[in-house]
Amino acid sequence: MTPIELKEQEDRKYHWRPFSFQFLKATEWDGALTDTRWLWPWVKPHRLILSLALVLFAVATLIAVAVPRLVAKIVDDVLVARTHSFYLWLGILAGLMLLKVIADLTYKWIVTKIGQGIIRRLRSDVFFKLGEFPLVFFDTNSSGRLISRCVNDVSNLSSFFTASFFTVISDITLILGAVLFMFTLSWKAAVLVLLTLTPMAIFMLNVSQAQMRWGRVARNILSRLSTHTGDTMNNLAVLHSQPYAEKWARRHERLQRQYSTVLVRNILTWGSFSSLHVLVMGTTYALVIALGVHQLKHGEITIGKLIASFTYVGLIYGPFFEISEKFNVLVTALGSVKRLRTIVPSPVERSSVLEAGEALPLTGPVRLEHITFSYRPNTELFKDFSLELPEGEVTALVGRTGSGKTSLAHLLLGLYPLKSGRITWGDEDLADVSPERRARWIGHVSQDLFVFTDSVRENLRLWRESVSDAEIWQCLALVGLEHKVRRFPGGLDHIIKPETLPLSQGEKQLLLLCRALLQDSKLLVFDEATASLDQLTEEEWLGHVGKLFQGRTTLFIAHRLETLRLATNIVVLENGRVKKSFKKEAGVSIGFEDVH
Repeated sequence: MTPIELKEQEDRKYHWRPFSFQFLKATEWDGALTDTRWLWPWVKPHRLILSLALVLFAVATLIAVAVPRLVAKIVDDVLVARTHSFYLWLGILAGLMLLKVIADLTYKWIVTKIGQGIIRRLRSDVFFKLGEFPLVFFDTNSSGRLISRCVNDVSNLSSFFTASFFTVISDITLILGAVLFMFTLSWKAAVLVLLTLTPMAIFMLNVSQAQMRWGRVARNILSRLSTHTGDTMNNLAVLHSQPYAEKWARRHERLQRQYSTVLVRNILTWGSFSSLHVLVMGTTYALVIALGVHQLKHGEITIGKLIASFTYVGLIYGPFFEISEKFNVLVTALGSVKRLRTIVPSPVERSSVLEAGEALPLTGPVRLEHITFSYRPNTELFKDFSLELPEGEVTALVGRTGSGKTSLAHLLLGLYPLKSGRITWGDEDLADVSPERRARWIGHVSQDLFVFTDSVRENLRLWRESVSDAEIWQCLALVGLEHKVRRFPGGLDHIIKPETLPLSQGEKQLLLLCRALLQDSKLLVFDEATASLDQLTEEEWLGHVGKLFQGRTTLFIAHRLETLRLATNIVVLENGRVKKSFKKEAGVSIGFEDVH
C-alpha cells in the first residue's frame, strides 16, 4: 500500500482583480461541487428532519420577502383609501410575523442540533481513521499538519452544519425576491438597484475567491507554524544547550511574519469591500428616494409603494453584506473539505465490541514468508525474507544497529505495510486479521514507555472494563510495584503524566510489563526493553519476564548477551537477512563468538 502523504494545496500565483470575471473560472473553485457531495454520507441519516427544516426555512424566507409588499397594500388600501378593514389586515400581518418567528427559531434549532451531532461524528471518524493508518503515515506527515486537519479543518466545517448555510440561501432568496417585488412597485427603481447591485456582486465574489486563495496560504503557513512549535516543545533541552537556538527562533519569527502578512492582506481586502458596500448602499438609497419623490409628484407611484421600495433596498443591501461574510466562511469550509477528504473518504464503520468469533485467540507458529519491505521506494530493507517463530518458544533477534530488528517487530505489529509476501499466525494471514483482534492477542513492550494522562488503572488495563482492580494489584505484586503504587495519592486512581511519572526508569519498564501481563497476549514482542536499565535492575526485570514468557510465542530483540539466556532460538540479522540461527536450552548463556 502506498503511504498517504498529506500535501498542502499548491499556492499558485493569484492576482486580485476586483471587478473582473475571474471568479467564473472552474479551476479557481477547485471542484467545490465534488467537495460538497463528499458531505452527503454524514448528512443522509438526517435527511427527513432536515427536509422539515427546509420547509420551515422556505416559509420564513417567503414571509420576509412578502411583508413589505403587504405593508404597501395596507398603507394604500387601508390607511389612505380606507377600502379594507384595518383590523383584518393588521391580524394577517401579525399572524404572518408570528409564523415567521416560529419557523425561523424552529428550523435554526433543528439545523444547529443535527449539525453539532454530524460534527461530533465527523471528528470521531477523523480520530478513528488516523488510528487505522500504518506507522509510515505518521513518518510521512508532520504532527502540525495532522493537528491542523483534526482540529482546525473540522471546526471550519461546522459552518456547513449550522444555520449559517441556510442563512446564505435565505439572504440570496431575500435579495432575488426583493428585486422581483420591486418590479411590481416601480420598474425604474428595480433597474436602478440592479445597476448598482451587479458590480457589487462581482466585487463580492472576487473578494470571496481572493480570501479563499489567501486563506489557503494562511492555513499552510499555520500548519508549518504548528509543526515548528511542536518540535520546539519536544526539544527544549537541546535548543537551550546549543548555539543554533537563535536561528531556530528566527525561523519562528519568519513564519509569524508570513502569517501576519497574509492576514493583513485579507483584512484590507475585506475592508475595501465593506467600505464600498456602505458607499454604494447609501448612494442607492439616495437615488431611489429621489426617483420615488419624482414619481410620487407625477402620480406614477403611491405612498405605500414608495415606502415598500425603501424597505426592499434595505432587504437587498443588508443581507448582501451578511452574504459576503457567511460566503467567505463557507468557502473556507470547502477548503477544509478538500483536506479532510484525503484522510476520511467516507464515514468510518466501527464496532465498539469484538464479535464472538473475533475474540478467539490465534494459535500456531508465526511465519514471515518471503516478505519484501522498504521505507523508501528504491531502498529495500528486506527482500524475499523468511523467518519462523515456533509456537510457545522464545526467539531472540540480535544484530548490529540498522540490521532490521525493530523493523521486523513493527511488521509483526502491523505498523507498516508489506511490499510483498505475507505474515501468518498458524493458518491465518495477519493482513486479514482485524486490528481489534491483532491488538488483543499481540503484546508489545519497548524501551520507550508511553503513558496517557489518565489514572494508573486506565494506563494498565487500557480502558478494558473487564479487568478488575484485584487483577491489577495481583500483576503489580508479580512485578514488584504493588507497594510503590499503593503509596501514590489515590492509588490506582492517581493521575499520571508522561513528564511527571513518579517512577525510575526500571520501574517504568516494570509498569510496561504489568500492562502486558494484564493483556494476556499470546504473541509477545519485546523491542530492546532493557536498553536503558542498569545491570542490577535488568536482572530483576528478566526474572519477572521469565514467568511471562512461559507458554507464549515471543520475539525478544536484544542488544546484551545476558538477556539471550531466556531464549531457546537465536537469530542473527545482518543487513536485512539472516546471517545465522541456532537453538539452545533456556537459561543457558552464550558468548560473543556465538552470535558473530
